[in-house]
Amino acid sequence: MVDFEKFKVDMNVRCVCGCMDGKRFHKVYRFPNDYGASVVSNPKSEGYVSGGYRVLLVRFVTPVPDNDYIIDMDAPIDSVVECGDWAEVETSLAKILNL
Repeated sequence: MVDFEKFKVDMNVRCVCGCMDGKRFHKVYRFPNDYGASVVSNPKSEGYVSGGYRVLLVRFVTPVPDNDYIIDMDAPIDSVVECGDWAEVETSLAKILNL
């Protein structure tokens, strides 16, 4: 099992996904391949997994420690994944790590 916490970046990074609207959990991960993920808790509204998480695939465009990123919609895996629990989040993070 991978310790994803070691890939977590400072929450002071510039968030481009707009995820902090409302009261939501948010973590950003950066992997050695310059891909990463923005993981937020889903809002409790129609169309979202209540109590779940959304994993958004990102690609970092500046070196550490700047950690500027863009949302990557052209990656070979799904760019947005709705997860019902944290185990599903970790499965998505592993796919991104292995790109």
